[in-house]
Amino acid sequence: MKILTFGQTGQLANALKCTQPDTIELIQLTRQQVDITQPQLIYEALAHYRPDIIINCAAYTDVERAESNTTQVMQTNVDAVRFITHVARQLGIRFIQLSTDYVFNGCSPTPYSVSQIPSAINVYGHSKLLAENVILQQQSNQFCIVRTSWLYHHSGKNFVSTMLHLMSQTSEALPSINIVNDQTGSPTLAEGLAHFLWKLCLQNHWSPIYHWSDAGMCTWYEFAQEIQSQAFALGLISLKVPLIPVTSQAYHSRVKRPAFSVLDTKASHFISKPKPWQQQLAQYLYSCSLKKK
Repeated sequence: MKILTFGQTGQLANALKCTQPDTIELIQLTRQQVDITQPQLIYEALAHYRPDIIINCAAYTDVERAESNTTQVMQTNVDAVRFITHVARQLGIRFIQLSTDYVFNGCSPTPYSVSQIPSAINVYGHSKLLAENVILQQQSNQFCIVRTSWLYHHSGKNFVSTMLHLMSQTSEALPSINIVNDQTGSPTLAEGLAHFLWKLCLQNHWSPIYHWSDAGMCTWYEFAQEIQSQAFALGLISLKVPLIPVTSQAYHSRVKRPAFSVLDTKASHFISKPKPWQQQLAQYLYSCSLKKK
């Protein structure tokens, strides 16, 4: 089976490369190789490689900057998906579009199911929701959407890498760290998502939407507490800097984020069952400790 990804350097693209099964031929294209905002370049690439499945790992994911770069966000997250979808349908190629928990407004008291109607509250989430609509309008079991949340990996900048960096600072330089404690979600190790995607590629028929994250939920503050506890035990940090829970308002972000964005993944369990987020974090941090030695 031949799988092509748009995007080569992002967290998920790197995780797919690291977990690539022997039976899969993986082709990963950078923006320099194919600008996905150019329809002709997409057609030429797909016509040349003729993959069985496309996994779109390319996206504008900087939630903060997205608020002031709407045009670029829409070109990358929406227009490009429309172009890829058109060519994929034309050439008979299956297509997996990655999406996000941020398509939801955060008002649900329980985890979001795949059947719940989304309603985004920031530019990034809105762009990903528009991309989802492009896929769903095709009404084809050859296309599907995979939503995930709070993704992290050894490559790229993410919450875990940021926390490890901050926690490794001296107590004099950083007496404490303020962490938002009124937003709840599910951390997701990119390798776990990659394993799910490889299994999804083997399915003969797809549902329109899948949800995938590690099992369980936490606030960013609780996530930071677990990162600190495990990292300290592994010797990745030498001191426990005090963590201070704060509200979203106190954080002074210009982006409105959903207060609750946990995804209900039960409908995906027939393909693969997620591991607890604490266990996945332990795997990630253990590999960090091995690299440090």
